[in-house]
Parts: sequence; structure tokens; C-alpha cells
Amino acid sequence: MRNNIPIYKLYGERDAATKPGAHDGYDLDLSSTSDPQPITEPEFFHLESIPERSRLHDLHIKPHRHTNLFQLLYITRGQAEISFDDQHLTMQAGRLITVPPGTVHGFKFSDDIDGWVISLTDYHLQEILSPAPKLLARLDQAVCVDTRSTSGDTNGPADFLISQLAQEYYSHNTGRLFALRHILGLLLLGIGRTVPQDHSARLSRQEQKTEKFRKFQTLVETFYKQHKSLDFYAREIGVTTTQLNRIAKDIYGMTASEVVQNRLMLEAKRTLIYTDIAIQQIADELGFRDAGYFSRFFTKKAGVSPARFRLDNR
Repeated sequence: MRNNIPIYKLYGERDAATKPGAHDGYDLDLSSTSDPQPITEPEFFHLESIPERSRLHDLHIKPHRHTNLFQLLYITRGQAEISFDDQHLTMQAGRLITVPPGTVHGFKFSDDIDGWVISLTDYHLQEILSPAPKLLARLDQAVCVDTRSTSGDTNGPADFLISQLAQEYYSHNTGRLFALRHILGLLLLGIGRTVPQDHSARLSRQEQKTEKFRKFQTLVETFYKQHKSLDFYAREIGVTTTQLNRIAKDIYGMTASEVVQNRLMLEAKRTLIYTDIAIQQIADELGFRDAGYFSRFFTKKAGVSPARFRLDNR
């Protein structure tokens, strides 16, 4: 029986819920890497080649998720079959994909796979992008980017930046961490700019709203199973419920209630797909008063019953 979705630091590593900002990095087992070991100064992110971990698991990384960990996968050779919650896609060489914290994802790689996995805590993601806070909202979703140049080769800007990142990561050069932060910042900026934003001009004048929305997201992540009222969230952020709804609509395109409901739905879908937990127990764990109420809520949002959804996505 599968009773929970695995939570890992990196491929195959159980995560003990790192506290953001507790130190300048997070605990990573680097003992299995074949490349030269990075120097032992505190790290704010981790870089390794895709084959390093994936070959330990027969090139098939089963669905899992990371707590407070943002990842970036870049394919330089071969192919990857990727699952994101209830979505599936195929990535070829020259493509890059981001994995936001908490996203359930799995990979199946071809035998000739090569490329890089970049991992950093959500805390450091926010720290690096603090001068441009609107980019954080753009990176809250999985982003798939074709990094190839206009001539069709892989020598585009992203390829250059990742090559520089790898070179600095395994170096002992003066100013190494300074260089890494700025190269990574440029890479994230380029990725964020590829995300379509209908209101990008207005958002540039709404950095305070974006900050409040990020606080709202953090609160939702903590309390969504408790079904807190919008009054609770608004008080914690220091706004009215009307303002909270306006901020959510302006930045995320939906009401604050819909943000909370979507988080409940996402967790429900993940649990239905990746575990064998009974629907009654799922309802209990997600804070619903009974399985019938949960089933009606889920069916209204998904268009199918929880049982049908589980069957269709297994």
C-alpha cells in the first residue's frame, strides 16, 4: 500500500523539512557524485549532472516532491519523460524545465541522457529575486523553456549561463559565491521573462501587492487543510478581505477563495494519483467534515468524482 507521497531533498533522499534561512544552504549527500567535489564553504544551491543520481535508480525517478526546494532541469543530450501531478510531457535536448516547491514530479530518462539539475531552497530563490519580486509569481508554476538559439543549436544564452554556473561551482576562484548568485539570478530572470504575463506592465508597479500575495501563499500552504476563513488570511497579511481578493485577482487571476480551493484540489489530486489512501481518509486529512462533502467539492472543481479521477490517472 502506498500511504504517502515521498518527500525528498534530492533524488532518493528523504527530506527533514529544512527551515528557510536557518543557514546558508541545506544538507545534501554529495558522497555519490563522480564530479570533483565542490569546496566545503556554505552552499546556497546544489548542482549535479542528471546521470549522477538517475543512473542509481535505473534512469527512472519515481514521483516525489521536495519541501521548500526549487529545482531546474536542463537537458543537453537524450530525452526525458516527465510527469507533473496529472500532466505529462516529453523533453528533448536544449530544453529546460523548472520544478516549484511541493510539485509532485517524476522522470524517466533515455539511456543517453545528459544535462544538469540545479536545486535551491525557496528562501534563497526569493532572496536572489528580491530586486525583481514579480518574477517570483512567474516561477510559482512549472516553466518549460526551449533554450536553443534561432539557428537551432543549443548554444543559446541559457546554455552559456549554465556552463558558466558549472565552471564556477566546481572552482576555488575568489568571489565564487558572488559569481554563482549573479549567474543564477540572470538564468532565473531569463526563464521568468518567457512566462506570458497579460498584466506585466501593471505588475511592475505593484511590488507591494506581490509581496502581500506571497505572504498569502505562504499562509495558505500552512493552513489550507484547516479551512481558515478569508478574514483570517486578510488579518494576518494586514489587509481587508476585499483588498485580498483584489490582490489575488490582480496577480493570480482568481479570487482568494479560489487560491485556497485550488491548493486543496492540488493536494487531493496528488494523493489520489500517488497513494492508495481511501477517499474517506483523504477527506479527513484535507479537513472536510465528511467524504460526501469532499466528493461534491472535488467533482464540482474537477468535473469527475475522486474515484473516477484516480482511475483515469493511474
